[in-house]
Formats: sequence, C-alpha cells, structure tokens
Amino acid sequence: MEHTSLTLRQRKLLNYIQQKTEYVTGEELAKHLNVSARTIRNDINEMNQLLEDHGIQVHSKRSRGYLLFSEDNNLLKELSQTGRSFLSREDRIRHIAFRLCLAEHPINLYDLEDEMYISHTTLEHDLEMLRSKYILPFPHIDFHRAKNTIFFGKDEQKRRAILNKLFTENWNYNARGNTYYQYQYLEEEIVNLIMPITQKYLQKYNIVFEDINMVILNLSIAIMYYRMINGHILTDITALAYEDATAVHAAKEIFDALEKKLNCRFPEAERQEVYLHISCARLLDASKLSFATAGTYFNKNTLEICNRYLQIIKETYHIDLTENEDFFITILQFFRYMFLPVHHFNNVDIPYDIARSNLIISFEIAFLVQPLAAEYYKNYLDYTELLFLAFCISGALSYNNRTAPKLKTVVMSHLNLSSTWYLKQKILSKFQDYLSITALLPVYIKDSYDFSKVDLIVTTINKNITENKDCQTIRISPFLTAQDEEKLDAYISKLQIIRLCSNRLPSIHKLLQDAFWHEQLESDNYLEVAELLAGDFIRHGYVTSDYITKLFQREAILTFAFKPSIVLMYALTPSTRTCLSIATMKHRIRRNGYKIRTIISLAVRPEDTTLIFSFLNLLYGNLFDIEETKFLKTKQALLDFFLTYSSDS
Repeated sequence: MEHTSLTLRQRKLLNYIQQKTEYVTGEELAKHLNVSARTIRNDINEMNQLLEDHGIQVHSKRSRGYLLFSEDNNLLKELSQTGRSFLSREDRIRHIAFRLCLAEHPINLYDLEDEMYISHTTLEHDLEMLRSKYILPFPHIDFHRAKNTIFFGKDEQKRRAILNKLFTENWNYNARGNTYYQYQYLEEEIVNLIMPITQKYLQKYNIVFEDINMVILNLSIAIMYYRMINGHILTDITALAYEDATAVHAAKEIFDALEKKLNCRFPEAERQEVYLHISCARLLDASKLSFATAGTYFNKNTLEICNRYLQIIKETYHIDLTENEDFFITILQFFRYMFLPVHHFNNVDIPYDIARSNLIISFEIAFLVQPLAAEYYKNYLDYTELLFLAFCISGALSYNNRTAPKLKTVVMSHLNLSSTWYLKQKILSKFQDYLSITALLPVYIKDSYDFSKVDLIVTTINKNITENKDCQTIRISPFLTAQDEEKLDAYISKLQIIRLCSNRLPSIHKLLQDAFWHEQLESDNYLEVAELLAGDFIRHGYVTSDYITKLFQREAILTFAFKPSIVLMYALTPSTRTCLSIATMKHRIRRNGYKIRTIISLAVRPEDTTLIFSFLNLLYGNLFDIEETKFLKTKQALLDFFLTYSSDS
C-alpha cells in the first residue's frame, strides 16, 4: 500500500500526533523530532497526499496546530504499530547508525530499546547486522562497546562517509522527474539551496556526473555544513599527487557561492573533500582518452593500480588484456572512482546466483584485484564493487572472443534447401560473431564428406555424423528453439573457457580419484568443513598456514554457494602440488540459502591456475543439472557421475 512510502520520520510524526486528543503545535512537533517547523509542514503535506485515499488526514488550524482525523481505524491501528516498531529491522539499523554518527557521547542500549520498543535480544541481533552493514565495510569506523553503551570512533571523515551512505541508500526519482531524498536528520532547505549552485557551476565547466554521484555530491556538502555548524570540522588536508585544474575551479566557485548563501566559511580541508569528489567522479570525454593521453587525465596511483592489475591477470591466468585500449580506459575510470572516500554504485537488480552464473569467469579475474585494493584503498572490494569490475572484464573477454577465429560450421539438415537456408539465417542472427557457416549439406553425404576442416556440425537429425573427435555435433530442431540456442551458447562458452586454459593441465578426473576424501560427514558447520579440507593441504606441506585465512576472506565476499548441492572453494595461495580435498555430507548443510551436499577444496600450483576455469565449467557450466548431485554421498558415486562430464577423463 502507498502508506509504506512514509519515511521513518513521518511514521514517528504520525505516531506522536495520533496519541494526542487535542491540537498539537508545529513547534512541539519540531522539538520532538529535532527538525524545523517548516520540515514538519512539508512532512504533513506529503503524508496527507499519501493517505488521502485511505481516509486519514492531519488537519491544521493556524492558531492551534495539528489534529489527526481517520475513517479507517484498522489502518490507523496498523500505522500506530509501524510507528512504534519502526516497521522493519532495516529501519531500526539505519536509525541506530544515524544516532551513532551524530552522537556526542556514548548511547545507552536501554535507551535504544525504549526508543524503538524492542527487546534486548532484538537489539543484539540488530547490532550484529549494523556491524556487518555499516561498520565492517569501508570506511571501517571504530565501534566501541562498554557495558551498556555503544559509540563510534571520533574519526569525523568516517562518520560523514557513513552518513552519506545512509542518505544515499534512500534516493530515488519521483513522478515529477526530480531527485527525491528522504531527509531524516537533515534539513531539506539546505539541500534545496545547495543543489542549484552545484549544478550551475558544474555546467559552467562542462562537468557531468552519473546521477548517483550528483546525489552524493549534494549530500556531502549538506552533511559538511550540518557537521560544521555543530562544531565538527575537518582539519587534515590530503596531499594530492595530481591536480585537476577544471575540478579546482569548479569547486572554488561552488564554495564561494555557498559561503555567501549560507553565511559561513568552509576551511580548505572541507573544500578539498568536494574537489576530490568532482575530480574522481566526473565523466571524462571518451573521445579524448587513449593510451597516449591517459597520463593527462589520471593520477599516478590510478595508472599504477591499473597497470599492475593487468600484469597480474596476465601472469596468473595467461590472459593478455594490455592491448585493449577501450578496456584500459574503462578500468582506469573504475579505479579512479574507487579512490573516493565516499563512493556508491547504483544497485543492479540481478540476483546473486544469476550474476555469479553469468559472470563466473569474470568474477574470478576481478577477484585478483584484492591485494592491490588492500594496498591502494586500504580495503578489499566488496561484492557490488567486484560486480562492476566483473562487468568490465566480461566485456573485454567478449571482445577477445569476437576477434578470435570463428568456428567453421556446417549445417546438415534433412529439410529442403529453403528451410535449411532459413535455419542458417536464424543461427547467424544469434551467433554470427562466433560461427562461420561454410556449407549447407544434405544428410546422405555424411559418410563421404571430409570433416577434417570443420569445427562444428549443426544437424536436425538424431544420428552420429562423424567419428572425428575434433568436430563437435549439436542436434537442433528445424526452428532453432530457445533450448537449441542454449545448447549452442553452452558449447561456445565451453570453447571460450578452453581457450583461457593453458596446455598440459592435470586431468580433472585423475585429481578427483587422487583427492583427499571425507565421506558422509556429520557436521552442520560449513566453515568447519572448509577448515578440515584446507587442513589436508597444510598438513602435507602443500600450502602455507595462511591458506585458511585467505580462503575465509574469499568466502566472505565471493562464495561459490550460489547453486544447490555442490560448492568449489579455493585460495590462490601458491601450492607445491595441484590437488583436491573433498567432503560429502550425510545431511546437507545450508549455505547462502542453498543446501550443500558436496564441498570441493582446491590447492593449485601457479602454473596450473587456469585449471580453475576447467573446474568452473565442469561444475557450473550447465553441463548437467547440478541438483543431480544432491543424493551423491560417496566417493564412487561422485567419480562415476563426473566421469560422464569431465572432458579430460
């Protein structure tokens, strides 16, 4: 229902008014919610619009204040409850985070329980979620808990970064096409004053942002002003290795105009924060960017991390992306953006399992950046940041695949020429970047035709076409259905993975046979099993003891538990031997929403690293329905199963 669009502050406001039997003044409401009387008026106007169709309205009288009238007592009761409980855990966590960012002194936990009408147990659960969402991720603010109080560290910059994240999470576009914010804890009048000024001077200097970064900029300045007038001022000036003259001029004029409007003075350290945002978040003119001009537009650190990352990809997976200029410029802009103290990527409405399935190789290549991220950004990239990097890598790999030699393909059909020609066009409309159809053939000549120079046969009959093992046969229907397209797509993807793999890799089936095996374990602890498997490698001296730490770090950010039944896990700690440790569970373990029967841990020699791609293709390349493995509890059952699908067996 529409009333769920009420902000947290509006729900608290409604809850307060409905407890009153007489008119309540705007001043009293403003004092209760710690906002201006104007904000109260704006909130009530919006509430009335949202609740008008439900017969609920807040009436106002000039000299008396506000009084609630309702024709729907059931809805009013519901709204009363949502007002008292803050509706959801997400609301409560955001409220606690806001309180901690703005608090001058430690916050009493009992006060929070009373304030939000929750139990001590509920609050403890909320604090755990708070820790994982706002404390552990960048900017890693210190979180202190002493007896019955909690408190954020004094780092002003980190507090502001979290505040910006909290505000930014709620931005959207309303029906009028203007940016709309839920401004709890922040005066709308200030933001509405800032927005036209930033837009004016950015336009003057032809500086363009993505929508989300324009939101971040306006909120950063609003938060800066709010914190300054409350006595919290930045003093440390970051040393700049690079100066963007255009951004310098734009930032200066923005602040000069704001100082006149707001009647205040912004210190140099405050100005520099905004300059950094303008410099790192601005969209550059792609027509001017190239290998030759990169040094003009990107600073030393951005160029360093980009070049080092490309070299790591080349050394680890033998994939050379250094000559792809478009990719180089794209990831330069990605890395430049990551240097921002406050950065935020638009939410991509793709479920985790779908994103992981479709970008599985790209995610693995993206994950190689983590040691560099720790060095340059003092933090590992999270899943969302890796996702955007994986998008970039996927585009580069697609380009490499499109420029690779096309598969020499013949279409062998029992249909007449017109129908076969139609089938050819259907295939090319989908796969022309990857297939070159060299002939349309009738079926009867299959025994006399020379297939030695053919890579792929696409046929409409269910018969063996050729004994040539270098020539793949795929059967399709005369109308090329969606299922047929999936078959062709899966085969092309498999070949692309094979191209990424180095020669003379160990046999997957032999590795499965020689693995350390733990059959039908009773454990229900996923990480405990992971530690057991890693222990096999450490105990035999194949890997160092930090293997487990790196394995757990990886699992926390990018797990392979995105499909039912079977999980691969590994860490790129150099191993003296490429080998597996495998556990089957007597009772499946729940992980990431899936029930896991089999866990496979991999240790890999540096020269065998591309074997990972072969494993990913085997386990997650749609060669089989992975749910088929959910009843396989023994070594022999799994060996027999994978013997069918591992191409090197």
